Amino acid sequence: MTKSFASSASAAAMLTLLFGPLSADQLSDIKAAGTINFGVKADSKPWAYVDTSGNPVGFEIDLAEAVAEKLGVEPTFTTVSSANRIQFLEQGNIDVVLATMSDTEKRRQVVTMVEPHYFADATNILFTDSAFTDWDSVDNASLCGVRGSFYNRWVAEEYSADVQAYAGVPEAIAALKQGQCGGFIYADQILRMQIAEDAALADYVVGLEPVNPDYWAMAVELGEDGAALNSELSEIVADLHASGAILRFAQEHGLGDNPFLQEQAAD
Repeated sequence: MTKSFASSASAAAMLTLLFGPLSADQLSDIKAAGTINFGVKADSKPWAYVDTSGNPVGFEIDLAEAVAEKLGVEPTFTTVSSANRIQFLEQGNIDVVLATMSDTEKRRQVVTMVEPHYFADATNILFTDSAFTDWDSVDNASLCGVRGSFYNRWVAEEYSADVQAYAGVPEAIAALKQGQCGGFIYADQILRMQIAEDAALADYVVGLEPVNPDYWAMAVELGEDGAALNSELSEIVADLHASGAILRFAQEHGLGDNPFLQEQAAD
């Protein structure tokens, strides 16, 4: 399947101005165009990142390609961040968010979450091994986070932590290494992968009990405009779980020990 990033968000916005918003049957529009545009991360290895040739790769990229194949269209990819992924969807710059996004009640007010979920993780903190002993020791701590991440609000409400939010995972980790915060709060499995990939994190641990489990979902536009697309995507994700395809994608990217995916493939 073709791997190409959409040229720019501004170009997509201009098309909307010239030709109007998407029709009510977005799924038909996608099939007529022969392409489906996914909003994906470019800095979240192994979920979605850019390889040395500039191509998008990763677990979520494999999933997007499998979804597009079942729809009978080609996938294209637009880079999004935690902070702007919903905005890109609302503006019509992308068709689907597939970008490490947790399914929360607040987000369900502005987007349609595709179920079943395609991944699940929990909350943890990356820190030097002397910074924290348990979650109670996080009270009033200064933490780094990723802008737009739901972990930030949770730890602020539960433990009165002061979270400094950065543009992405690399920026948050850089700030942690520079001593700008006492730990980096994010998804447990993502943090463990960072330690495995970055030798400079040898003195850091993901040292607390994983808590606050969260489920990741693709997202489409809110309301009736996305109804047909949402229904089709739901069936596809369910089929990919049942066939074991999503678990295979995870295994190929070092995520095969994920309990949620193993359970879904076994059902």
